[in-house]
Amino acid sequence: MSKIITLAPKRPARMSQKVRAALEAMVTEGRNITQAAEAAGMSRNGLHKALKRPEVQDFLEDRRKRFIADMDGKRALYKAQALEVALDLMMNAKSESIRARMAEFLASDAKVSPVSVNIDARSVQPVGYQYRRPGEGQAVPEIGEPEDG
Repeated sequence: MSKIITLAPKRPARMSQKVRAALEAMVTEGRNITQAAEAAGMSRNGLHKALKRPEVQDFLEDRRKRFIADMDGKRALYKAQALEVALDLMMNAKSESIRARMAEFLASDAKVSPVSVNIDARSVQPVGYQYRRPGEGQAVPEIGEPEDG
């Protein structure tokens, strides 16, 4: 006589509300372990210990993936809204230069030109460490033939 053994479905791991809140703060607010634990009302060591559990790591990874997907969705929505505003400005702005800039903006497929940054490296007083080449400002010994003496 043989027995058939069936495996019961795995119960979802229990996770406290404080741990969930700390993980949420880490993902959505970019907080580190210490800040997230403090915001959730738990100790840093408690959160650190919880993060070692595989089910907590899985939950954190899943939450990060969902957060990124949500942000990508919002980015697409905001991009569409920005394009609508640009089109409205191109068609209805009183300023000819604004209409022209919006036409350029839309024609460039909404790519913004990079920001130009100028840095003036000249200064009156050098600040910080200075590199002095060997022998610079020092007498250089000459090496010659030994004198007979």
